[in-house]
Amino acid sequence: MIKRRFSDIATVLSLALIFAAPPASVLAGDYRLGVSDRVKIKVQEWPDLAGEYTVNPDGVVSLPLIGNINVVGQNLTDLAREISDRLQRRSEGAERSFAAVEIAQYRPFAILGDVQKPGQYPYRPGLTVLEAISVAGGYYRPDFGLLRLGRDVALATGDINTQKAKLNRLTARKARLRAAIDGREDIPLPPEFAKKNDPEIAAIMKSEQAALALETEMKRIERAGLDTIRTLYQNEIGSLRGQVGALSQEKESIGTQLNQLRAMAAKGLALSPTMFALERSFAQVSNEQMSAETAIVKAQENITLAEQRVNQLQQERDRVNSKDLQQTAYELAEARAKIETATLLLEEAQTGAPAEAQQRLSRDGERRRFIILRRDGDTTKQIVADETTFVAPDDVIKVPTIRPAPLVPSNSIDLSQAGPPER
Repeated sequence: MIKRRFSDIATVLSLALIFAAPPASVLAGDYRLGVSDRVKIKVQEWPDLAGEYTVNPDGVVSLPLIGNINVVGQNLTDLAREISDRLQRRSEGAERSFAAVEIAQYRPFAILGDVQKPGQYPYRPGLTVLEAISVAGGYYRPDFGLLRLGRDVALATGDINTQKAKLNRLTARKARLRAAIDGREDIPLPPEFAKKNDPEIAAIMKSEQAALALETEMKRIERAGLDTIRTLYQNEIGSLRGQVGALSQEKESIGTQLNQLRAMAAKGLALSPTMFALERSFAQVSNEQMSAETAIVKAQENITLAEQRVNQLQQERDRVNSKDLQQTAYELAEARAKIETATLLLEEAQTGAPAEAQQRLSRDGERRRFIILRRDGDTTKQIVADETTFVAPDDVIKVPTIRPAPLVPSNSIDLSQAGPPER
């Protein structure tokens, strides 16, 4: 009997450990990267790579020197190995560099339903459902009266309008950066603005067009400066080549005279001072010819250096524009997510009923089961959870709302002044 009791206890403890253990996907060694994760990268031999990078909406991390890496589904070891492999290929067989990669910020989780502050929050390893509810301000505690309801509606509406204005600015900036990278002098109208006749959007596009025009003018000035330098040096090269030709003829003439004098000197018919003077003239003309030829080479090198400088400036602009485009895409995704969250908050505020508050508080004890929506590849699965269940990044936690029996409030609530959510 005692052995059986110990066996039962051991079984219960084993099951407790199994259910208490966090899911494999949130363990640091097996954590799989996804959109909005932020990683910190350091390679001792390549300081230009050091920094923090965000996985953009396309699932890509864009790194200097080695380009884009598709990281969705990879763990940190995979990413570090890929970086080391690319650096080794770039250095053409040099000693292998080892990359250090760590999570700087996990992609967020979302919590909706019967909590004080539904929305998206930063994830941390080991987070449980109960801790997530605490992060969101705890279970919903309704206030009495319309004061809180009106405030929530005003805050949610203001947040939606603010994020929509930001979305318009980011959309216009994205179109301008793409036009700059493509070498265009005009900004194609983004599809999002095609059916909108909004003066604010027109002003934003005008501002971005002015920024693109300024960048185009800078490129034009640089090219014009290069053309001027090239023309000046080419004129100088032409003049120097003329000098080289004249000096070559003079050198040939002096050489002929010098050969004749040498033949006469051999017969005792030429004066030594005359021959010495011709030899000195021959050497001087040869030196001048070499100097002119050297000046031609230097002028050609200066043209090449000027062309390289203009190309470097353009490459630097393209690099900065590409980085800004990546950051803009990330901010666009963030603004859209905030609009969705604020819309849900607005809908919740508009459907709330302060008259139910007292009855809700009296029946607020039964909260034992939750629903977690978790991505599994291209699908989303539902998980029945309790307060001790571990949360993973990208999870959406649905906290059930306690719905008491409908009450007929003494005074009706008019939400018409709150206004509908903007779509």
